Amino acid sequence: VDPKVDYAFKRVFGHENNTDILCSLLNAVLNPPADQRLVSAQVLNPFLDQETDDDKLAILDIKARDQLGRLYNIEMQMRYVWFLRERILYYWAKLHGGQLPAGAEYEQLRPHNLGPVLGSSLVSAVEWRSSSLPIVGR
Repeated sequence: VDPKVDYAFKRVFGHENNTDILCSLLNAVLNPPADQRLVSAQVLNPFLDQETDDDKLAILDIKARDQLGRLYNIEMQMRYVWFLRERILYYWAKLHGGQLPAGAEYEQLRPHNLGPVLGSSLVSAVEWRSSSLPIVGR
């Protein structure tokens, strides 16, 4: 089974029993400094909350949180779709903004990382992260 197929990707990297594989993938794609490398991760519910029935439903491929509380949106994208940048930015905003409960201080916001895994017909993950979506934080 090709791990780039949506179902297989989610099953391999998004399963709670495979968090070591997920950490390895994110460390390879994001290449964080040694003291920021993922050593553990928790796979979270990939559905982003809707405030009203009219809100657009957003479902991430994989949503995770690491040992430092940083959030991750890991997306497998094999082909170009014209709305890709807008979709990823929308997902980022929903995930980042959904962190704080009522009354919480903004200082409690944790960094949110995008871990795109892109097919050969798209730019590399490093190029995507550094030039196409500068809003993504570490």
